[in-house]
Amino acid sequence: MNLHVLELFYYVAITGSVTKASERLHISQPAISAQLRKFERDNHITLFELHGRRMVLTPLGSRLIKPLEKFLTMGEQVQQIIEDYHKFPQGNIRITGNYLATSLLIPRWASLFKQRFPEIAIQITTANSHEAMEKLNNFETDVAIYSDMEFPTHNKGEFEHRELYKDEYIFVVSPQHPFAKRQVSLEDIVAEAFIMREEGSAARERLFRVCTERKVGQPRIELQFSGANETILAVIAGYGITFVSSLLAEPYLAQGTLVKVEAGDTVLKHSIWMGSRKKTLQESYVQSFIALVMKHLEDNSHKHKLFGI
Repeated sequence: MNLHVLELFYYVAITGSVTKASERLHISQPAISAQLRKFERDNHITLFELHGRRMVLTPLGSRLIKPLEKFLTMGEQVQQIIEDYHKFPQGNIRITGNYLATSLLIPRWASLFKQRFPEIAIQITTANSHEAMEKLNNFETDVAIYSDMEFPTHNKGEFEHRELYKDEYIFVVSPQHPFAKRQVSLEDIVAEAFIMREEGSAARERLFRVCTERKVGQPRIELQFSGANETILAVIAGYGITFVSSLLAEPYLAQGTLVKVEAGDTVLKHSIWMGSRKKTLQESYVQSFIALVMKHLEDNSHKHKLFGI
């Protein structure tokens, strides 16, 4: 199959003329027309029909557009990988993490890694846990750090997932809130005004799932932010309640600007995971980064607090 002529066909189709495709691809009009005609003859097909002076796609031509769009997008991704290789000949690691990971965990790992491998470029992106997993599954990141939401099921085909740390979600309020330092039923807690992250965040999904499992009313999200820090600051200001990782809340609890609400026997554990492509599909420097993370976790496993945070 002549992939080059399929690319010519695609650009003629989306621009609507050989002239515009010629300008975009920097290939002469006669060369494009000749290659398209030969392709049609060789395959006994017709891709375009002339309606007056306009070129109109045949039904077969229309069917080819969507798969060609996907094919060319993949080609662009391959080209980007090659360009990255030339820009960063020693390697480029793309890391995507949820807010907890990029604010508390990844900076330490990245710093330690750069001290050992200064020639490796590191690109860090913040996304919610659902988006981080999507980026991994779409090969848009090399490493994803996310909270285990128990959905979707880990994609185990070309990927592997490691549990890094066990944490728990807690309800927190300002010290002036009536629930501060009290044990309150889950029914009373969910009746309060909640301040939460956007849909797709692990804490929000876990909160709604717990309420469904316990058959209590769904929480009222009165304020919504795209970042955990903004959510916490709004609660500190004195309005509402939020549901957040204890690792994120710990510094504020220590300062006394947030107070934990005891939720009785409600156990709200979760895990922090690292996902990546299987070792055989990774660049060696990605393997080195993962090995450093796992070694650092092992060295600090005896501590009560992760990395001294």
